[in-house]
Amino acid sequence: MEIFRLFSLLASLAGACSPSVALADETSPRSVLIINQANSYRPWPRTIITEIRQILDVRFGGSATVYVEDLDLYRFNGPDFVKIEEQYLRQKYLNKPIGAIVSVGPAGFEYALRMRDAVWPGVPIVFSAVDKKASELGPGSDVTGITIQFTLTDMIKAARSVLPKTQHFALVGDPLDKQLYYSRFAEEIAKNSRRFDFIDLTGLPLDEVKRRISNLPDHTVILYIGINFSEGVTYVSAEVIPLLVEVANRPVIVSVETYFGAGALGGYILSPRDVGQEAGRLALRVLNGEDASSIPVTESASLKPVFDWRQLRRWGIGESAVPAGSDIRFRSPSAWDQYRPQIIIAAAALVLQSLLITILILERYRRHSAEQESRNRLRQVIHLNRTATAGALSAAVAHELNQPLGAILNYAETAEILLSQKSLNVPLLREIISDIRRDDQRASEVITHLRGLMKQRSEVDLVTFDINDALNAAVRILAAEASRRGIALDTAQSNAALPVRADQVQVQQVILNLLANGMDAVSNCAPSQRRLMVQAIPSGETEVEVLVSDNGTGIPKEAFKRLFETFYTTKANGTGLGLSIARTIVEAYGGKIWAQNRSGGGAVFRFTLPLASHAALRI
Repeated sequence: MEIFRLFSLLASLAGACSPSVALADETSPRSVLIINQANSYRPWPRTIITEIRQILDVRFGGSATVYVEDLDLYRFNGPDFVKIEEQYLRQKYLNKPIGAIVSVGPAGFEYALRMRDAVWPGVPIVFSAVDKKASELGPGSDVTGITIQFTLTDMIKAARSVLPKTQHFALVGDPLDKQLYYSRFAEEIAKNSRRFDFIDLTGLPLDEVKRRISNLPDHTVILYIGINFSEGVTYVSAEVIPLLVEVANRPVIVSVETYFGAGALGGYILSPRDVGQEAGRLALRVLNGEDASSIPVTESASLKPVFDWRQLRRWGIGESAVPAGSDIRFRSPSAWDQYRPQIIIAAAALVLQSLLITILILERYRRHSAEQESRNRLRQVIHLNRTATAGALSAAVAHELNQPLGAILNYAETAEILLSQKSLNVPLLREIISDIRRDDQRASEVITHLRGLMKQRSEVDLVTFDINDALNAAVRILAAEASRRGIALDTAQSNAALPVRADQVQVQQVILNLLANGMDAVSNCAPSQRRLMVQAIPSGETEVEVLVSDNGTGIPKEAFKRLFETFYTTKANGTGLGLSIARTIVEAYGGKIWAQNRSGGGAVFRFTLPLASHAALRI
């Protein structure tokens, strides 16, 4: 009561000064008084007030003055409180000109109307978050504002849109007669009680409410309208939601955004941001000189269906069940939503990489096909070269065969004579038969070598063999032709084996080509100078070297650079393929071939091949 006496004294002292409370001049000052029915720490009014401030700050660049009075009517109310508050505000704003009053909530609007004539006569009022019926004051009241409409019908509609089988509604909150926003729900419950079953849990202690909502029947939805006080304890209604959701066995429908996001399923929701912005714009118009009475009262259009994606999943509700145009929040972002640029870059890189790999594979396939075709053609050319060599040596081959065949015939005739005699000379017959076998094997070897030389093959026949064997075979093939031309063929073999891994016939062909060229080179020499030397020697620890030297006229200097080119020849009737093929074969097995003139006259051709342990096929 001491406080009451103090305010009474202040009021009596200010009585004579009351005319000065009127506006200081004819224009509206840039000052706004916000009368909040609750307390600013509550999310709903705090958001509205913040949005009003931002609207004014943007327009006036921070030069507008904003006062806020929190009535805190959830905790303080009654006739004595109103009188004390009136006296307090009269003194507080004695010399503070106010351009507009903005009220928040229906009780705040009612209080502003009551206090205006006594404290702020003539100051226009802009109300926000007020029921439509409570705002009907008639013309000339110097009042405008934005109405809101919280209805039970909207909450039922939201519940049945996602849960169409719902028949029971549990109403949780303060008693309806103490509700500042939902006081008209009692009328709607009476109208809908025939269609639905309403479970009234309003006004119960919080612990009792938690117990009851943990065991609700099927097809029930909880309608939460705010618990602000219970058993002498004041609550922030938005902070009660998590406590209820934690124990509730049915989903919760709400109607304001400040109740949303802490476990409620959703509903037709009003945003305090929209309410604050609409009120701020109206206050700005009044401060700019518009008559509040001329500005029509409008209803907030911000009510829209909003649902929590997490709760939809919790209750097994598909997104297709929500009303069209619903705002579904708290959706877990997909990988596409979170990493869209990275996915696009990675996908593009993957596509590009796949394209490049495909191109490289196709290119490799084409290259492999081309190489295979080239090898096939090379083998055909090599075979043609061997055939040509065999054709050129046909006389020598015929002579080589005639000798053993003629000897066999002579031995056979001698044996017939011996068999016609009365006494058989068995030892002599055995000797004749042994000679026949020897000459037959000799003829067979000649034919075998010729067939090997003439044989057309599709693949390279890799074997490990002694290079000396290939050298001797080539010499045997050319021995008859060399004898016919009066050319001496000398060989020098290594005492140790020189194994190489290659196609023996192809290596033999290289030696034949080099020997044939050497025979042509010495054909014009004096008979005593017609000599060829062929030998195989080790070259280091990894290679073997084959040398074919002659006593001919040597190689012209201008021919060295092109000596192994295809179709290049110094002979009148040459094809230019022999040395080219020889180089191809040698290089295919990892070797090299070259030629040089001898200091004493003539030329020497050399080629190397890796020993078998270091061989690698390239053909």
